[in-house]
Amino acid sequence: MFQSLSRAVFVLILMAAGNSLCQTRGSSSLGRLVLSEVSALDAAPSLADWRNLHPKERLKNAGYDNEYESQGAWCTASVAEFVLPGGVKATRRALFYPPSGEPGDPLPGQQDTGLLRKCRLLALWYEVDRPADAGELAKTVSAELGASLGTAEEPPSFKRTDGDWGSGYWSPYRVWERANQRIVLAADPGGYFPPPGARTRLLVIARSSLAPRGLLFIWSGGAPKGQPSLKGAAEGARVTRLENLCSFDDGRNNWQSPLIRFGEQLLRDFPESRWKPYIHLTMARAYAARLVLTYPDVDLNGANRPTDPEALRSAAIAHFRGFLEGARESPEAPFAWREAWRLLAGLPPLPIHFACTD
Repeated sequence: MFQSLSRAVFVLILMAAGNSLCQTRGSSSLGRLVLSEVSALDAAPSLADWRNLHPKERLKNAGYDNEYESQGAWCTASVAEFVLPGGVKATRRALFYPPSGEPGDPLPGQQDTGLLRKCRLLALWYEVDRPADAGELAKTVSAELGASLGTAEEPPSFKRTDGDWGSGYWSPYRVWERANQRIVLAADPGGYFPPPGARTRLLVIARSSLAPRGLLFIWSGGAPKGQPSLKGAAEGARVTRLENLCSFDDGRNNWQSPLIRFGEQLLRDFPESRWKPYIHLTMARAYAARLVLTYPDVDLNGANRPTDPEALRSAAIAHFRGFLEGARESPEAPFAWREAWRLLAGLPPLPIHFACTD
């Protein structure tokens, strides 16, 4: 009964947000459009529920673009175009993220792109490209948002730690901070010293407090957290080498394949090793790092592009499962669960920010 009632309230919230949006299409200002949609962040609807209310919006697949929130951590974006008073054209991207899960929760049994429908709305990104007067439009939108949200903060560039990509040169830059939401209004001139013809944009970014922000440095080599001591172990030297990723590099950033061969052999030679879960974790990350290289927009940095993405995906999933089976209480387990879910849903792995240098 409680679940049915909660579901009914949830749907009513979405219907209210959807009805409000329908009333503003083509007639409302940008500030009012934003205010009509941000309440949906509190409901955090699934992509399936959002699509029921916004069936005509186009979907943008997740990728490694250095914008739109978290550089690869989202599932998909639902994109809408608006023509506002004065002929102002705005684009809105509703960004959906994998559902929250705990290491003890069961993972999906098999790969299924239908899992994307469970991703949740956690951010809204509005953009007006090359407005006639970005400064004046920013003042108008700021006044509209301020009438409902109150006075905005204007943090200097060195205090902009919320993960907005390139925000150091955004001016003006105003923030409305709430316990469960953060709304940023900014004008992006295209750089500190923008060249003639640089792309100027007005941005409004609304985030749930649950949304990840900025670059995600999830792995830079070294031992996983919680790994037991290597003292006195026959396989100690080999496990130690497994932690030194650059020892496998060929000078052209091709470190994943030799590391994978070494790690797979280590698992065969020591099937009962007490470090087995952590070898699985290193292997899962290595397979995922190699899978990243199969995506067309990724800078290979000298590495060879793999040609077997599905095999890499399946191997990474299997090793994440192996880690979770043996180290479910590890500090690394929440990451492993979420990353395995992403791979099972057909999403790109989280970006691997790592390179071997001289």
